Amino acid sequence: MPAQYFLDIASFMAFIRRLKGLCLMWADRWVSVKPVKRSAEEQSSLDRESRRIQLYFCKTCPKSIRIKRYCQFLGLRVVEKDVMRVNSYRKELIHGGGEVRVPCLRIEGNKGKETRWMYDGDQIFDYLNRRFAN
Repeated sequence: MPAQYFLDIASFMAFIRRLKGLCLMWADRWVSVKPVKRSAEEQSSLDRESRRIQLYFCKTCPKSIRIKRYCQFLGLRVVEKDVMRVNSYRKELIHGGGEVRVPCLRIEGNKGKETRWMYDGDQIFDYLNRRFAN
């Protein structure tokens, strides 16, 4: 097959990803997430722990939107940082995690433990399920 054929498929797939991201962005804006019901004590504990978590995302990235909404569903109040809107967040990714890629979950360590940077969407979902799901 000619090389031009593969370039056309790649550009078509990029177009589809961008279109999907835009649709999800609008859905995220207009359809709210109903969080899991927890006791006041449990929610207070989650609030304290989720302050140590930061989500670097792009509002048109489908995986970023899914992770952001899943955090909202779990009732986490993570710090959300849009790397396309704020240049300093992008610089934090470069200096801390080593690359500019979203989604990225930054988990600050307790009492001197080192900070973890998770870039893989599936790994982030697994971590959130293990740590915060009932």
